[in-house]
Amino acid sequence: MAWMTLYLLSGLLYLALIAGAEPASPPVELVAVPNAGIQPQAVMDERGVLHLIYFKGEPGSGDLFYVRRPAGATTFSAPIRVNSEQGSAIAAGTVRGGQIALGRGGWVHVVWNAAKPIDRPPPRTRIGGTRNSVPQTPMWYARLPPGAGAFEPQRAIGEHTRHLDGGGSIAADARGRVYVVWHAAGLKDGEIDRRIYVARSADDGRRFGSEEAFALEGGLCGCCQLETLAQVDGRLQILYRAAGGGVHRDAMWLTVGPKGAQPPVRLQEWNLPACPMTTFAMAVAPSGILAAWETQHQIYAATLDPARRTASNVAALAGTAIRKHPSMAVNKAGERLIAWTEGTAWARGGTVAWELQDRDGVRLAGAVNAGSVPIWGLVSAIANPDGSFMIVR
Repeated sequence: MAWMTLYLLSGLLYLALIAGAEPASPPVELVAVPNAGIQPQAVMDERGVLHLIYFKGEPGSGDLFYVRRPAGATTFSAPIRVNSEQGSAIAAGTVRGGQIALGRGGWVHVVWNAAKPIDRPPPRTRIGGTRNSVPQTPMWYARLPPGAGAFEPQRAIGEHTRHLDGGGSIAADARGRVYVVWHAAGLKDGEIDRRIYVARSADDGRRFGSEEAFALEGGLCGCCQLETLAQVDGRLQILYRAAGGGVHRDAMWLTVGPKGAQPPVRLQEWNLPACPMTTFAMAVAPSGILAAWETQHQIYAATLDPARRTASNVAALAGTAIRKHPSMAVNKAGERLIAWTEGTAWARGGTVAWELQDRDGVRLAGAVNAGSVPIWGLVSAIANPDGSFMIVR
């Protein structure tokens, strides 16, 4: 009977191992940008439709295109050009490209840095004065009505866009509110006096009010992108890079509410006497707002608590390389995917890397050299309705 006892014990051990085994990680799929485009920015709506914009053309003067892919489909729709003025978008530098947001009732909102200046009146002043037109690089905005086959003509948002350089951002919510956010020169030239500007619309982007300026200690790094997330209570969460003393390139977190801005929170210090041309990422999770950014060629992440205005300990992702341009997505189970580029630099492509974490931030899986990234390229992470993930590259 010894063999029977051994058999039973082996079976019990097997069952115990199965019971204690962790569930399989959700799959991660890599998808190429259609039509050989670059700089994808993707969002998923409640029906599982993927909305994607991308850039094509000369890096200094090209076009943005929009496509969609229904749930369960494997191909994208025919592309629709976003910008009504041909060649008015820019890809050079990677930080100045298009940004997309989905609003109420299926409206699609897109903003991007202009490829070249246009003649615009200077900002209004309380004391009046000359209004002669001057060359100024605008922040362009265009929107796609629900079910329409073409974007409305692009519009320049805001008056304060002098020395626009680092990329702006856009956010929208289910109440029809749309926010265009950028940084540009303040009353004086130089990074120390750069300000964040917020233009708001309450009618799905039909009209925007005059932008509100936020002067911040340390200013802003001139050619780094900022990231914006809109909450249901009307507050904006903004990540940006400071430029205190021309060397303190710290990662910062700013909250802007209906009654103004709260003092910013420093997430991580970085002393560098030059602009690193970085980008930020944010995503909503059960534990708060997840944030990711680059510091010294590494990708770091933290969880932000908007109610307490506190951040968790900053954690570096596993491994080392020249890392840039993070993107984040969270599925319904709270699992999070962080994707980024490795080896990319000015006029140089690289590869895709990613890390999958559980809802508590514990690493489940990861990959490097997962696919190629073209020159001026980046990646966009998406959570699918079934819990799996997608990286558009």
